[in-house]
Amino acid sequence: MDGGGGADQTVHMSVMELEIAALARDSIERSRPLLDQGRVAYYVAHWAEAEPVVVFNVDGVLLLADGHHRVAAAMELGRTSVQAEVRTGERADALQFAIDHARKQRNLSRQEVLDAIARRGSPGAAGF
Repeated sequence: MDGGGGADQTVHMSVMELEIAALARDSIERSRPLLDQGRVAYYVAHWAEAEPVVVFNVDGVLLLADGHHRVAAAMELGRTSVQAEVRTGERADALQFAIDHARKQRNLSRQEVLDAIARRGSPGAAGF
């Protein structure tokens, strides 16, 4: 499976129960004020149907690429872990996944997604 970061790079993945505390905190903390509380409430009410979050393992750092609302819902429910699809890749793979997912989910241009990520005040490669 191509991770989007490089044409020749394969991204390996597995689904597992992952401790929320193991996730890199910076993007979670930066996104918290921007979360749609209606979506968080939806996931709280429909936790059993929630899809796993998507995490990239980048040299041992677990970057949350998709699932900020689900992580917030899990925390609201008092959960300490979430189901996660864990992929191995580079920061660029995680960023590309987040961009592609946001574009599909919200029908945005690549630039609109990058602008939204930049507004989060994230250091480095736009939050990753």
